[in-house]
Amino acid sequence: MTGAEGCRVFVVEHEFLVALQIEDDLIAAGYVVVGPFTTLQGSIDASREQNFEIATLDLNLRGEFVYPLVDELLARGVPVLLLTGYTASDLPERFRALPRLAKPFNGPELIRQVESLLAAK
Repeated sequence: MTGAEGCRVFVVEHEFLVALQIEDDLIAAGYVVVGPFTTLQGSIDASREQNFEIATLDLNLRGEFVYPLVDELLARGVPVLLLTGYTASDLPERFRALPRLAKPFNGPELIRQVESLLAAK
């Protein structure tokens, strides 16, 4: 039994192939994927209805930033991993210290980051 087994990861990603890769990598590592969700409002609604331990969020969904979702998840104490091509200095000040995985990334990097966030929880 791994630490990942049964752990639910909320996934927000609008690019189909990227979402598929994230899902495949997480499932292969023993995680349960909640999503992926592709719009800001859909992801906010789902985050209020679903149970999960951690969230991986594409920062920009076709020009719509997920900042309201990030704020809500952080207020609820949910660990958040930002998946983005933006640098920390491109982000609003309140999000610069959040864990961030620069796109493009590979599966082992994603799993390491998720494991690190869960260990710190």
